[in-house]
Amino acid sequence: MKNKKLINRTCSCLLVAAFVLMSVASSSTKETTKVVVDGSDQISSDDGSGSGVTKETTASNEVSYEITDTRFNYYTNSIGNLEYYGIVEITNTGSSYLYMDDCTFDLEDNDGHLLQSDNMIPSCPDVIAPGEKGYFYSSIGSSSIDDGVSLDNGVKLVPSISVEVARGGASAIVEYDVSDTDLRTDDYNRPKVTGRVTNNTGKDNSYLYVNVLFYDSEGKIIAISGTTVTDLSAGATVSFECSTLFTDDSLTMDSIGSYEVIARDAYMQF
Repeated sequence: MKNKKLINRTCSCLLVAAFVLMSVASSSTKETTKVVVDGSDQISSDDGSGSGVTKETTASNEVSYEITDTRFNYYTNSIGNLEYYGIVEITNTGSSYLYMDDCTFDLEDNDGHLLQSDNMIPSCPDVIAPGEKGYFYSSIGSSSIDDGVSLDNGVKLVPSISVEVARGGASAIVEYDVSDTDLRTDDYNRPKVTGRVTNNTGKDNSYLYVNVLFYDSEGKIIAISGTTVTDLSAGATVSFECSTLFTDDSLTMDSIGSYEVIARDAYMQF
């Protein structure tokens, strides 16, 4: 039987780590990393000591990044369903433009037993420039904890991420102008952001996904949301409204120190 006290509490795990990525003699331009986010607020390599934190890395001369922050909460939502919210922050520390290729969020108990696995975790943005931060994060389609999953033995978020050099280079980032933004509450007393996007690219666009990133007063990422705009012809300006209804339940107006709107073309690595 589930421990209600365990289920109802919100567990926030923030880690900041500098991963020194060693160059290897390889023609690969892709790197994969696996870490374990537990309740210790610490990270170390898995050296067999039972630290509970694992790092598996393969690297090349062209891919250089650090996992600089993570967030993991789990809670019972307003309608009684068990959910989790996870974010992995990646900082591009090299000179190449990096494509946020793939991510899987595994949930494990304290013994490393797999509770569930969620793939196709969204990224924001798709490509990060040198010095820029990018994120893999939970969405409404990947944040429910399955029925029958027991948290009696604890729960950890175990992200496995894949990052590679963006073959499009700097041209892989196509930015749209954002203006007239505002932060206020919606009808459910949840934060929402409104604003306008202008297509300054010179090309018509029928579909654009707009991300909104929320930070606390110290500049740490706490939630990511998004919305779509359509029929954005060249030179046109279109309004948007972005709800946070399906983000972390702990997100409130008081918890938000600042926010950022990112409006970029989707990029796919083929």
